[in-house]
Amino acid sequence: MRILLLLLGCSVLARSRATSFDISYVNVPADAQVAVQAAADIWSGIVVSAVPIKVQVTWAPLFGTALGITLPNGRRDFPGAPLGQTWYAAALANSIAGNELDPGENDFDVFLDATANWYTGLDGMPGAAQYDLVTITLHEFGHGLGFVGLSKKEGTMGSLGTLQAVDFAPLVTSFPWPDLDTLPSIFDRFLDQQQDGPFALMDNPGIQLGAAMTSNQVYFNGPLAMAGNGGAAPRIFAPSAFALGSSCVHLNESTYPNSNVNELMTPYSSMGHANQWPGPICIAMLQDIGWTIAPDLGIHGTALLAAATIYPDPATDVVHLATPAPLIAPRIRVIDLGGREVVAARSGTETDVASLSAGTYILELRSEGRSVHVPFIKR
Repeated sequence: MRILLLLLGCSVLARSRATSFDISYVNVPADAQVAVQAAADIWSGIVVSAVPIKVQVTWAPLFGTALGITLPNGRRDFPGAPLGQTWYAAALANSIAGNELDPGENDFDVFLDATANWYTGLDGMPGAAQYDLVTITLHEFGHGLGFVGLSKKEGTMGSLGTLQAVDFAPLVTSFPWPDLDTLPSIFDRFLDQQQDGPFALMDNPGIQLGAAMTSNQVYFNGPLAMAGNGGAAPRIFAPSAFALGSSCVHLNESTYPNSNVNELMTPYSSMGHANQWPGPICIAMLQDIGWTIAPDLGIHGTALLAAATIYPDPATDVVHLATPAPLIAPRIRVIDLGGREVVAARSGTETDVASLSAGTYILELRSEGRSVHVPFIKR
């Protein structure tokens, strides 16, 4: 069973933290707090901010429709804003401005479903009937950081920036709901309908915008995201039936399915499955909307590669990974260069690749909620 993820949206080797998270908890069990912090630690090594990111996490029933809901605070026309008349997630706005723009307010609120069967371990190994809490929290924090749009559709009319607090009742934010003034978010400004063009150039509200939002042909046209996607604009989730909080704020599910390296920011999650890394397309999209990415992110894989040795390479039947020290609950799987899983994850540090066709593949090693990707050649 797969449940819709809604929005308004310890390691193999240590990575330095580029930013910090100040998390407050409401009714969150102690073991769940550890998993939430682990997700925050992953993001802290990816995005850069001199301003701590303030988050409130609430443990509450979510009506059986969602595992998590994130409601971001926002700012527009702040000092240093790259684009005027545009909403930025508060955490991103603070990072760009270099100072606290919303003193006394949280940057985003995360609500996690208290009724779900959660796996709170950090090793990415949930049971068959469990949801991995680190994965879901990582997804929700992605929305709070700016993977967020302001789309709404009523009847045939689509709009940007008309969302109201009542649209998400009975959930209540810890910060005052802003008057969105019929303006797009920075994420919205990159949305492009294949035939009719950018969302931000359409009448708002308007019938054309409403049709675009349910066209199944919406793409994110950021230059870095396109470069990370082989030159093509990443496809956005825009099904024919508009779903408030899910449509136009996620990567497309069928384009980036389960076990694709870019699956984290799609709208669905499965029991018994974990993915504790945003993926290159998501990271590039965050760069496009204005985030600075940690300078050591690109060399982190090189450092891990120096520490984790794959052999034999080229391989014919079995590949092994050797590490400087024993790992906790290691798991490995093999993906192809398109991000598709070709050998399912299994425990240990070796796997059978005899059935694979000749070519280049990537062996993913996961331990303690972090992963490293090591390329190898199959003969």
